Amino acid sequence: MKGLLLALLLILIPLHADAEEQVWTLYDEAGKKITAICHEPAQGDEYVGGDNRLYEVVKVSGDAAVLREKGMIRLPDVSWIENEERAQPVSALGGKRISLYCTHSDESYEPSDGLYSDDQRGSIYEVAGRLAEELGGLGAEAEASDALHHPHDAGAYRRSRQTAVQLLKRAPDALLDIHRDGIPDPDEYAVTIGGSKASKIRLLVGRGNQNMEANKDFALTVKAVADKVYPGLIKDIYMGKGAFNQDLYPRALLLECGTYTLEKERVMTSMPMMADVLYRALYGGVTGAAGASDTRRAASGKAGGETKGEPDPSAVPAAESSKGGFSGVAAMVLVVALGLVVYGAASAGSFKGGMKKAGRNVSEMTGGLIGKKPEDEDK
Repeated sequence: MKGLLLALLLILIPLHADAEEQVWTLYDEAGKKITAICHEPAQGDEYVGGDNRLYEVVKVSGDAAVLREKGMIRLPDVSWIENEERAQPVSALGGKRISLYCTHSDESYEPSDGLYSDDQRGSIYEVAGRLAEELGGLGAEAEASDALHHPHDAGAYRRSRQTAVQLLKRAPDALLDIHRDGIPDPDEYAVTIGGSKASKIRLLVGRGNQNMEANKDFALTVKAVADKVYPGLIKDIYMGKGAFNQDLYPRALLLECGTYTLEKERVMTSMPMMADVLYRALYGGVTGAAGASDTRRAASGKAGGETKGEPDPSAVPAAESSKGGFSGVAAMVLVVALGLVVYGAASAGSFKGGMKKAGRNVSEMTGGLIGKKPEDEDK
């Protein structure tokens, strides 16, 4: 009997160890713990703490990494929030679209679900659905994909990439990959905001892709807005090796919504706040037609190095623009032509001769677009 129990333990213990993700602890150069992370750190990675201190990973050894402080990072100016007017309805600004998906389909919250990982469908989909619902209530068309990408392994991002590509066909303003962290300490994420027990959100940016700077700027803007309206909501920002499928789009982020040892209810409490922050970061600070123009301009690659998205709907179509330009040129030519008629009549001694001379001059000026070409007169 004892032999059977020992055999069962030898089977079950490795399975449980494999289920949980590897955790790395990040220290400063003085040996003080800064945070923990489930993404394998590498030299050159950057980390922005909740206090906006910027660090760089300078050494990795085993399950520990050393960070070198580089000073305070300057967040984008979001002072417009203090005098912010309510944004125009979606019908006034044009479509506002945000797409969400879950790369790790199994992720769940142990205290609430009784499971660290659910190989059917993790409760992370409930979190993504709640965030999409809250964004919808603010006026955005938010789509949360229910596609599964099992198992939770190195191929998950390859499988979820297909989902991301499908979502991008609708040209959303942002593409969000919703996760929950795997670090064991719930205190890393537990926070009280406005008297409510909530969860912090960690932002991850992949630095191994051409959109890194644009996505980093987006992450910093999200943190700047959150720091103003919900201090403590954004835990930190980690910029690590790899792409996280963020090479597909210049406004793509990975959101770690709490960790597996935190109650799911706290994470759900944070979703209305996170939706408000994302909505303001994407659409706030501008109103009316200018808002539509600025939003689409950013998404279409005319700001922040971004290269994808829909064209600016407020721009005048080329055909209409050329009509306006041509009418102005035609008016100017008409004035000049009348002047030439008067001048020609005076120099030719007759109105008929003046008209002929003026016609020749106008034809030469416009390359034959108006009047007879000089060579036509000989035919």
